[in-house]
Amino acid sequence: MLVERDALLAELVTDLDDALAGTGRVIFLGGEAGVGKTALVRSLARLARPRCRVRIGGADNVTTPGALGAFQDAIPEIAASVTAGGDRIRLFRELRDLIAAAPALLVLEDLHWADEATLDAVRYLARRIETSPVLVVATYRHDEITARHPLTALLGDLATTAEVRRLLVPPLTVDGVARLISESGDAVDPTALHLRTGGNAFFVTESLAIGGVALPATVSDAILARVSRLTPAAQDVAAAAAILGAGADAELLARISGQALDAVDECTDAGVLIEVGGSLGFRHELAREAVEQSLSAVRRRQLHGRALRALAERTPEDHRTLAHHAAGCGDEAAAMAHAVAAAEKAARGSAHREAAEHYRLAVRHCISATERAELFVALSYECYLTDQLPEALTARQQALELHEVIGDALRLGDDERWLSRLSWFSGHGNDAQRYGLRAVTTLEQLAPGVELAWAYSNYAQLRMLAEEPEEVEHWGRKALELARALGSPDIESHALNNLGTAELQSGRVEQGQRDLTRSLDIARAADLPEHVARAYTNLGSSAVLQKRLADAHVFLSAGIAFCEDRDLDSWAGYMTACLSLALADEGRFDEALASADPLLDHAGTAPVSLMPAAGAAARVLARRGSDATPRLALAQRLAAEAGELQRLAPAVCAAAEHAWLTSDAGAIGALTASTWELALAHDEEWATGELGWWRLLGGAPFAAAGRVAEPFALMLTGDPRAVQAWTDRGCPIWAAYAAMLDPDVAVVDHAVRALDQLGAVAAIEAILRTRHAHGLALPRRPRAQARGNPAQLTARELEVLGLLGEGLSTPEIAERLILSRRTVEHHVAAVLRKLGEPTRGRAVAAASRRGLLPV
Repeated sequence: MLVERDALLAELVTDLDDALAGTGRVIFLGGEAGVGKTALVRSLARLARPRCRVRIGGADNVTTPGALGAFQDAIPEIAASVTAGGDRIRLFRELRDLIAAAPALLVLEDLHWADEATLDAVRYLARRIETSPVLVVATYRHDEITARHPLTALLGDLATTAEVRRLLVPPLTVDGVARLISESGDAVDPTALHLRTGGNAFFVTESLAIGGVALPATVSDAILARVSRLTPAAQDVAAAAAILGAGADAELLARISGQALDAVDECTDAGVLIEVGGSLGFRHELAREAVEQSLSAVRRRQLHGRALRALAERTPEDHRTLAHHAAGCGDEAAAMAHAVAAAEKAARGSAHREAAEHYRLAVRHCISATERAELFVALSYECYLTDQLPEALTARQQALELHEVIGDALRLGDDERWLSRLSWFSGHGNDAQRYGLRAVTTLEQLAPGVELAWAYSNYAQLRMLAEEPEEVEHWGRKALELARALGSPDIESHALNNLGTAELQSGRVEQGQRDLTRSLDIARAADLPEHVARAYTNLGSSAVLQKRLADAHVFLSAGIAFCEDRDLDSWAGYMTACLSLALADEGRFDEALASADPLLDHAGTAPVSLMPAAGAAARVLARRGSDATPRLALAQRLAAEAGELQRLAPAVCAAAEHAWLTSDAGAIGALTASTWELALAHDEEWATGELGWWRLLGGAPFAAAGRVAEPFALMLTGDPRAVQAWTDRGCPIWAAYAAMLDPDVAVVDHAVRALDQLGAVAAIEAILRTRHAHGLALPRRPRAQARGNPAQLTARELEVLGLLGEGLSTPEIAERLILSRRTVEHHVAAVLRKLGEPTRGRAVAAASRRGLLPV
């Protein structure tokens, strides 16, 4: 029976009504194990069946999850496409079309155990479900997912998506426990039972099933007490069911247990096993675990062996399950063979985290050095794809050591190149340089091939990141020549990207954009999504660095849209972080924070994206007079670990600006000293320009720079044209800073009033303080006043609010304003936050009351 769940069920029914009317929804239903999530969604399913199609699937923790396992369980039609592998976006689109073909309720249970591909598919669907007549309800154990759990990352990514919300199923109250006791007919004190069970519905039910006696020390005792009432034959069936995990038919249970079908019937009659969708299994995973753990090691091995033999005949293609049972019964050869086959299948289905788990199992059961080396290479790659960088490094190092013993120089060189790449991603610049050079040296002793071309391009990339244009030209041209000779478009695109980015760094903007655009075109033609993303990233991030903000918006917006459409979240995240820097320079402070904060609050964000996001947030907060210290410290720490000028200069300049804004300009000299020397050594005009400016304000030497970007060169010489130079680039903050020391007080007065409109109160104070220190006349201090609307919404937020008032959806607003969906979601989130309202409808109503909507 369903107790104390009427309100939650009513909410879910309302969501179902909205979905069936054409406004899709995704509900994440959390709760502890045994609290009643399954009972709730099954009740919803019963109510939904007369109205729409109901599909139910789920994940389990018995074996390593299969690719899109929960979806295959719910939608068997997708299985053939998953097995075939290929482009995952095509697969996700097919999945979306199957789900949205007719009004439907899709239930995905136990998402905390789901494979990576399933979580990626949920992310994809949630971002595109608004116009589909589908309600997706995904259950999970909220108390079992850590900050680093993949599901936490998914929930964080979807936090601002309007069509997604979370519900929590609470434990039963004492009154709820009393109702269950009343239904059972037992004479039990509800308060005492509630205290012992914590209100967990499963614990209460299991306690009442054994006569209502006090719940034993562990729930497993309660479960085993029920099982102990069965005959020995039925207990054997329960043991077989515990080993199999997922639901099984009666014939399979009888075969593995070695008992007659009557023993299976006894288990169902006693309620130990229940039938769901034609399969028999335990009422709850906790019950299965308790029975499995009660078995002796010998008994477990025996049952796993029977399961292996039976399932090998029935479903020989189910390598995932066969690998599990082979390992359970100690069959080393079968375990390795099936684990490798399962890993390859998982990888084809984009379930890379599960593929890694299968490769770990294969390694444990492999003896051959050559095969172990290949397995470590595969494991390293899957860990690399899933951001498990420490293990990716360790696995590749183990592969390298085995290849050294075997004497395979080609694979050894490729190991070194990959260790270089992985070290860079992990923020270990010196190791990346060392391994990168070793890879070139090793592979140049062999016949030229793809491995050498990649080693050249990898080393060119390292030199590009270190801003050494001559070295980039040398190694990049070698990579490009060999890639073209080999007919490798991926390496050609990679090499052109390095060359183009180096040209941009050297100030050859036209040539750099030409090479990067060519890299982009090659990647698009060859369907290489990561290389497309990398081209957009370097076109956009270079434009941000060089304050070409109009170009930055073009490239970053296109790149973010491309990556969001393909769920390339790591690339989209980095470009969003770069965009936050541009928005900060444009004085679009709320938008900058709306872009940066989700990345900074997301536990899975890579350091390379955290650095610009933290720097942008720190600068916005500091200019507003808020506490920027935590964001600034993060940016500086990560930049110091990376050790590259392109990471160090923005972080150090943010720290210098913060020092000036907080009346500590005397610290700027020491703060910038080492990075200033590094910028001079690299002759990087934008880094030397900004560092020189802050050193000027801090009273530190700033001369002797070879190249200085024009706007900063004008500022450093006191040229009044600097204000216009920054204004032309759309940088009101820097235009105000350039005006700061102008003798004409009217120029400064205009700049200060512009900052006042942006809310940059700390920047205004610092400008006035600096002019006073230089003995210059002070403009009139701006008066505190309303900023045009009482909620202090930006112009773009007011525009978005107006479109919400017209009833437009996120995709429609994105199309109207020519923005990405994610950017629109950030604006909507900012509107809700500033208006203090939880939903779009209430925000529109509040805005109407305040007169913020157009008449």
